[in-house]
Amino acid sequence: MKAVCRKAGAAWSRFVDGWFVPVDARVYGWLRVAFAAVALANLIDLWPYRAAFFSSEGLIDSATVTEVAGPWRLSIFQWADSPGVVTGVFLVAGAAMLCLGLGVWPRLMIALVFAWQLSYTYRAFPIVHGWDILLRIQACLLLFSPLGPTLRDLVGRGPGGGAVERSRALVPRYGLVLTQVLLAVIYWQTVWLKAPDAAWRNGEFISHFMLSLYSRFPSVAWAEWEVVSAVLSYATLLIELAVPLLLWKRSTSWLGFALGFSLHLGILTVSHIWLFSIAILVPYLAFLTGEDLDAIRGFLRRRFRSEAGDAV
Repeated sequence: MKAVCRKAGAAWSRFVDGWFVPVDARVYGWLRVAFAAVALANLIDLWPYRAAFFSSEGLIDSATVTEVAGPWRLSIFQWADSPGVVTGVFLVAGAAMLCLGLGVWPRLMIALVFAWQLSYTYRAFPIVHGWDILLRIQACLLLFSPLGPTLRDLVGRGPGGGAVERSRALVPRYGLVLTQVLLAVIYWQTVWLKAPDAAWRNGEFISHFMLSLYSRFPSVAWAEWEVVSAVLSYATLLIELAVPLLLWKRSTSWLGFALGFSLHLGILTVSHIWLFSIAILVPYLAFLTGEDLDAIRGFLRRRFRSEAGDAV
């Protein structure tokens, strides 16, 4: 019985250490800032189409939304559906994202942003993409997570030494763990869904993609670059499979960051799917530590000082 209790106690200690060990609040702060920036970029991308997809005078009437999405999927656009009011909702949501990024009343702002994410994805479901759902889930996780210091404190421009103390406060880790799990689920589910696809299995997917309307540089040459397409197709699957494992281990996290950022910045460069490319990078920040942030800050300071010295 004592052995069982010891094992249970050890298991509980590991659980607490894994989910609630104190971490640097700045990690949450930069995660919040990155999320707010991408959410605002997404809102700006939707802005020209707000009347067409969100108002009663647009392409999707409220009755159709209720019929398809169900009556319990609440959206503010079910009631605020005139073109003028829709514009007002967009402006309020944009202001909330700006305040969230700055760290002004962040708990209230993330609640408003989460309500926005729910509202627009339920109302305009025909145009919802993977990054919309990713932003919605990330908003939900942030809603129940520590949100870190203000942007002013993060960049070290707060008043006096108190700003340094606030920025380096310790908070529970659970929100970062949930975000890390989110990234792993996204990648591994993607691999699971791609694996049965014939184009991925025979290595032709990249050729198909680069010949499609999503490519920035479509060229018929890709039809003949079979080896290049196969290498890039299989490399994509391997990176998506390996990145979460690499990020979770401190000794290989740098490799996970390098592979993941290379993959998505490459997608950003050659395709029109730019919002996905930046949205998927937001959860990567959950794998940083306070030591990582100090190292990045030190590198940037040395870099700027070096450039300033060269200019003089």
